[in-house]
Order: sequence, then structure tokens, then C-alpha cells
Amino acid sequence: MATKGKDMAVWGLDSKRLKRRALAMLRWLLDPVRRTPVVVTTALLTLLMTVLVVNLIQPVVDASQAGRSAGASASGASTVSVRRFPEAQHPSKSASSSSSATKGQKKQQTRDQKPDPAGLFTHSVDWLKSSQQVDYPDPAAHPGLSLEVSLQDQRVYVRDGTDLLYTMYASTGMDDSTPKGSFHIQAERGDHFYNPSEGMGARYYTSFLNHGVFLFHSVPTDSSGSYIKEEADMLGVRPSSHGCIRLTVPDARWIMQSVPTGTPVLVK
Repeated sequence: MATKGKDMAVWGLDSKRLKRRALAMLRWLLDPVRRTPVVVTTALLTLLMTVLVVNLIQPVVDASQAGRSAGASASGASTVSVRRFPEAQHPSKSASSSSSATKGQKKQQTRDQKPDPAGLFTHSVDWLKSSQQVDYPDPAAHPGLSLEVSLQDQRVYVRDGTDLLYTMYASTGMDDSTPKGSFHIQAERGDHFYNPSEGMGARYYTSFLNHGVFLFHSVPTDSSGSYIKEEADMLGVRPSSHGCIRLTVPDARWIMQSVPTGTPVLVK
């Protein structure tokens, strides 16, 4: 009996110790700090610091990028050039014509032009419309009427003496094939021609040299009379003819119908 009582006492002691151990283990399992590994805690702290640093630095970076973008935009805008026709000038003796031209010039649209890889200027020329949104000059009102062809500008300037009346887009001869010098409008003119050797023709032609060899005429047409867009798109940009002066369709028609025979022509 004594031995049995002693065993019960020892068992009681062991059961208390076991309970304490069990409670300690339970507390350890329920403690979130002890259950969180050190590596996870370190990662969380690192992430928190990263977020704080990014929030502090990002506004500075954004401001710097915005400044560079604004500078780049300003630099890019400076490379785009805009060219305008010179304003037409009319002598005072034709007051009504001058008033009409002045009103038209205020409505004239400017065309944006930017350099192509060859260093020339490209722009959208509507070769089915007149070069300027003003009335053509009345030759009867301008006894000093003349046509000046600029090979460098690829333009035809309609003048009365020193006064500029009208400016036309043009394409002159490739490889300096348009002769330079002083000439006159000749009698040969017509609505349409076709040159089989060149495989193209044009509308509204007017001769200024060699009686039908060198002409003012529209942008070129094919054998069916349709305009050749690839050729027409070079109007006002670069020389593209075989020596003649190519113009928009209305400009060529005005010269053919209105400019008198004998009118001076200067090609320079």
C-alpha cells in the first residue's frame, strides 16, 4: 500500500508537470510573434522601407522627367518650319483689284512644310486648285504684266513691273533642262496635248519658247488623259519635267486663257 501511495504521488507530480508543459506549448503555438519566422519579419520590414523610399523619391523623378519632356518638345517644335507665299501687291491705279486681293490674302491658308531627307521641302499641294485663294490678276488692268519663273524656288511669280500680283507652285525641268533667259508668251496654246515619246501629256498648254517646244502646262496626264499623281505630287517641291513649266490645273488654264501673246517671261 505504501508503495502504491508513493506511486500515485509521483504520478500526480508528473501530471502537473505535463500540464505545465502542455500549456507552455499551447501558448507558444498561439503567440504570433514566436510563430513568425525571422526571415519573414525581415522581408516585411524591407518591403516597408522600400515603399517609403519610393514614395519619397518618385515625385523628384517625375518632376525631372517632365522637365526633360518639355525640353524635348520645344526642341522638336523648333525643327518644323512654315513657309508662306509673299503677299501680293497691286498698284494703286487698280483700286478695285487691290481691294479684292487684300481680302483674299487674309483668307489664304498657310501650308506646313518640313524638310525631307534630301533637304528639300515637302508639303501638300492640291494641284486641282489654284495656288492662292485670291482672284487671278486681270491682264487688262496690268499693262506691265510679266511671268517670272524661279528655278530655285520652284515658283512662278506674276508681276506688274516690280509689284507681285500672284504666286504659283511650279515644277521646272530636271537637270537644268529649262532654259534660262528672257522670252515671251507665244501664239501656240491649247486645251490638251500628248507626247508618245515621253509617255505623258498635259492640259492647258502655252508656249514661251521655240513655238510649242517649251511650255507652261498643267501637271502631267497619261495616255487616257488622267492626271499622273506621282508626278503631280512633286509640284512645287523639285524639278520633275523635261524642260516645261508644270503648274496646277487652274493656274495653267488661267495662263492659257488670259495671258496675252507677247507677255514677257523671265526664267532665272
